[in-house]
Amino acid sequence: MPVETKQIIIDGETLSLQQMTSFLEDPSIQVALSPQARERVQKSRRQVERWLTAERKVIYGITTGLGKLKDYVVAERDQANFQQNILYSHAVGLGPCFPDDVVRLAMLLRANVLSRGHSGVRPELIERILMFLNKGIIPLIPQIGSLGVGDLQPMAHLGLCLVGAPEGEARYQGEAGSAVQQLQKAGISPVPFPLAAREALALMSGSTMVLANAIYACHKAKQLSQLADIALALNLEAMRGEINAFDERIQNARGIPAQIETARQVRALLEGSGWVTDAGRSRLGETKPRVQDAVSFRSSPQVHGAVKDVLHYVETVISREINASTDNPLLFSGESGYESLSGGNFHGAILGYALDFLGIVLTDLAVLSERRSARLLDPTASYGLPANLVGGLIGLNTGFALVQANAIALVGEMRTLAAPASIGSIPAKSNQEDHNSMAMGAVRKTMQILEHLQKVLAIELLCAAQAIDLIKDKMSGLPLGKGTALVYQLIRKSVPPMWEDSYVKADLEKMIRLVEDDTILREVKHVLT
Repeated sequence: MPVETKQIIIDGETLSLQQMTSFLEDPSIQVALSPQARERVQKSRRQVERWLTAERKVIYGITTGLGKLKDYVVAERDQANFQQNILYSHAVGLGPCFPDDVVRLAMLLRANVLSRGHSGVRPELIERILMFLNKGIIPLIPQIGSLGVGDLQPMAHLGLCLVGAPEGEARYQGEAGSAVQQLQKAGISPVPFPLAAREALALMSGSTMVLANAIYACHKAKQLSQLADIALALNLEAMRGEINAFDERIQNARGIPAQIETARQVRALLEGSGWVTDAGRSRLGETKPRVQDAVSFRSSPQVHGAVKDVLHYVETVISREINASTDNPLLFSGESGYESLSGGNFHGAILGYALDFLGIVLTDLAVLSERRSARLLDPTASYGLPANLVGGLIGLNTGFALVQANAIALVGEMRTLAAPASIGSIPAKSNQEDHNSMAMGAVRKTMQILEHLQKVLAIELLCAAQAIDLIKDKMSGLPLGKGTALVYQLIRKSVPPMWEDSYVKADLEKMIRLVEDDTILREVKHVLT
């Protein structure tokens, strides 16, 4: 049977978050421009060309300079030079480059938005972007420079690659170099692809890189929110926790869907456990009912659920933005023909707010995880576990005190990073841009928060597995839950228990890799559903 080609058809109106997620996970998906969108784009392009030649209309960014230079006219004969100058003057980004996955998302988003027909570009520009995507050419785009009122600097670096400028840099099949070289390696003619009038600004205007990062961050955050449920469940085993707090009736009484789902997933992971019962708790000397655990355990469905509710809000923002025209000016067709309007759709405030909100709740998710792992090390709070989760002679051995201290250090940094970027506007460009969303600052700190959260959850999982090993002889005959047993086994395939102090950093790094490559979530997903 022939293999079905995976493909996304863009038209500027129907691209979905689900398609973006599939594209993120599967680089083999090809992208094409719909014939109807191509015709719409061609029609608006013809209008731009009439304005440039026959009508000689004054239009921002088409026949005028940019920003504060809006009152200076650019002649039609200078347009080719003007487009090149725009790219060179704006491609001044600094710092590390965005991850390849984010750049791929950004190219798809920009191609999709340009296909709406509001931007006045040639269809050939959109097809050039799609050719890069389909061939696997990834421009190298620095992270620092955008103020969140259009991602001008980052997208100018993309523009250098698209036109085949010698200054453009890209990656192809894992190797970085000049865009010209990478085009040749991909079998594409290195003949330059000059931009036509209007196209440089249309490519750069709008919060494309911010949106691409928001999609990437939201996708990763959803995975980590589920991993937090898994870490909680394994920790409940280690603490022989009281699971009445996860009873469906309690969750239904509040009526928050994400909270209800979190508790359901924890119950599914713990199904069949003999550890989280009165019989299990009695094995370490508890003779009275536990009644209830600390808030960090029994209120976890409420907190985890709130995090997921915020993720749903962020997804709502992203879904609207995917098919939104965000450059400036915009072209609109009506009964009397086309009209060009200057406005502010390029402003990234809504994305900056959403990313700031995301960073706050992910930080609190880490705070909760750190509190749960801390209780495992504290003999006054762990109901019989050895101090510091020491596997050998206490005193001679220090155990996991410093492993868990990493979680404290990471949470401390996350609290600083969680301060909102979106209230930090600084005027720029001779006060023409006197309010900036600073959304790229929100991007960069949210990405760091995600990296830190991965490590905090890895520490909780590692500490919980160590605690289980230290008491499993006393729990003989009592099984772990259906899902938690699988999680424990996955951890122990890569990371052994520590019976005497050893170089535990190597084990911690293995645990972090298990989290980063989604091994645990992938292997346990069938239990959660």
